[in-house]
Amino acid sequence: MYRNKLLSAAVPLLAVALTAAGLVACSSSNGGGGKGKKVTITVQGMPPTSDAAGRTKFQDQVAAFNQANPDIKVVATDGAWDPQTFATKLAGGTIETVIRVPLTEPQGLIKRKQVEDLTADLNTWPEFKQYDKRVLGPSQDSTGHVYGLTEAQYTMGLVYNRALFTKAGLDPMHPPTTWDEVRTDAKIIHDKTGAVGYAETTTNNTGGWHLTSYTYSRGGTMETDQDGKTVAAFNDQPTKDALQWLHDMRWTDDSMGSNQLQNQTDVQRKFGAGQVGMFIDAPSSILPIVQQYGGDRNDFSVGALPQAGGNATQLGGTVDMVTAKASPAQRSAAVKWIIYEYMRAEFDPAVAAAKAKTSAQNKTQMVGIPQLPAFSQDIQDKINAAIKPYVNVPQENFQPYLDGNATLKFESEPPLDAQQLYAALDPVVQAVLTKKGADIDSLLSKAEKQVNAELGSGQ
Repeated sequence: MYRNKLLSAAVPLLAVALTAAGLVACSSSNGGGGKGKKVTITVQGMPPTSDAAGRTKFQDQVAAFNQANPDIKVVATDGAWDPQTFATKLAGGTIETVIRVPLTEPQGLIKRKQVEDLTADLNTWPEFKQYDKRVLGPSQDSTGHVYGLTEAQYTMGLVYNRALFTKAGLDPMHPPTTWDEVRTDAKIIHDKTGAVGYAETTTNNTGGWHLTSYTYSRGGTMETDQDGKTVAAFNDQPTKDALQWLHDMRWTDDSMGSNQLQNQTDVQRKFGAGQVGMFIDAPSSILPIVQQYGGDRNDFSVGALPQAGGNATQLGGTVDMVTAKASPAQRSAAVKWIIYEYMRAEFDPAVAAAKAKTSAQNKTQMVGIPQLPAFSQDIQDKINAAIKPYVNVPQENFQPYLDGNATLKFESEPPLDAQQLYAALDPVVQAVLTKKGADIDSLLSKAEKQVNAELGSGQ
């Protein structure tokens, strides 16, 4: 799934149309490079006109970069990844030089040779040696070459309401760490407070997205290689166990409420109103809960993703890549821009502090919600120290997430046609939660055939 760190973690698919299509220039135009010539690149990521402050800030960043790099001209657009138009624009050469895609996309783009190998340019960047290999993995090919850098990276965790935990007699400093414990605590919360103990999202591809996390935490996977082809791999025990767990909480425990056709916004709104005890998402999901739905930032915590033998959590984020139509000079310029715009605040304490200070001056902004570090712990410790004066959320509320993540493997979202896989699994999750007698085996077999057809058509 795709997350926009400038807004919130509430956008599951970011199926947002390009709002200024006329601004999108061919990535190979105006600046193929050459001695003494200025290189022009187009870049995605400028906020839309509806976000005037964010747009101005981004434009200021572009101007500062251009001034610091007189041989490069960055032309910004408010183009965004749109699954309906992305493939056509990429194939037609009308996409920007720098593209920003969800972590579901890099492996397909790499296999189809639609993006540039950035390894040589990245190896000239000193901090690259300390880039976390677990975060880098989804943007690498089988030989270890790197085609993109991940930003706004996150892992799935358990978001929970501290106030409801306390009211139910549970310890908010020690959230459940296994799915069996989640089930037990969900029933306690429901029985003692009347709130929904555990909420699930099932629409807009979020049912399949969450089911992927459940499967990883149980030691399963969603796709696998078979005779050189990628095929569905979820029709087995880990996924069946996850669905049975949801079924039992819904129909045996009655701890999930009656409305099971809901999206992220629905759950976040209810959570902010104190009507939901737990759900899974990234820590940044707290942002819209507080900023848009009136929740009290002191009431919310995040723990690591609960486990059932898999010792793994789902990795997501946004990957900055360079279209294969870029010239070598454009590729190098694009890497400079990606590092400047998206990486500096993660490894440069001065930049991180300035960003945190600006955010803290706006009382509605939240500083200190953990993001999965992209670099070594040594670098992250320096970043944490730099932003500490501006932190305005209780850090102890996120310690269970940080402690738990340190022990888990990071499993990327399914590498090929992940959105189609999620879409095929939404009805499976919906059926389990809305039909007491749902046949899990039959539902998964039907979804498996659908996903294999999708995978087969693109290989």
